[in-house]
Amino acid sequence: MMHKNILKLAMKDNPSIDFDAYKDMLTALPLDDSLIDRLHKASFSDRSIKDSDLRFVAAMLILFSPKSIYLEEKTVYGVAKAILKKLDLSDRFKAMYRIKVAREVYEVDSVFKGHVDKIVEEVRV
Repeated sequence: MMHKNILKLAMKDNPSIDFDAYKDMLTALPLDDSLIDRLHKASFSDRSIKDSDLRFVAAMLILFSPKSIYLEEKTVYGVAKAILKKLDLSDRFKAMYRIKVAREVYEVDSVFKGHVDKIVEEVRV
């Protein structure tokens, strides 16, 4: 309830800010295997890139759990499981570690962020 009041106040005091765009950006898509497959294919299209798995994980977070990458909240249930399955990892701790690293790299590396955003745009269309 408190968050809604803060948002209303912010919208009232800052009419020039497009809050709807931020709401859309934080809205997660439902987990879809065909979308995950397209995302995986786009992320691993160039095998010479060493961070393809991190790009895949960051793109997964943007599409299916955006609050976890933008606001550092917990990952939506099922996303870690899909990452575990798609990257063929042996346990969930490896998936959680990749989520943590992808989140941090996305935050600090503008080149990595650009590549991930490009992948997300390709898959969203």
